[in-house]
Amino acid sequence: MPVPEEAIPELEIDVDELLDMPSDVERGARVKDLLVDCFKPTEDFVSELLDKIRGMQKLSTPQKK
Repeated sequence: MPVPEEAIPELEIDVDELLDMPSDVERGARVKDLLVDCFKPTEDFVSELLDKIRGMQKLSTPQKK
């Protein structure tokens, strides 16, 4: 039986906020703080999210012509 939608807590992660942070250590700590109420393991999620943010940083850095 599926869990009713209202029973699933919503979580917003501000990617811009994470992009503005100077290091992965700080980003990881911020995401872990946001996931503090999550009862499932979060290490893989945090690791993958940080990988994606590193990719976004490379894309958002202006290319010199």
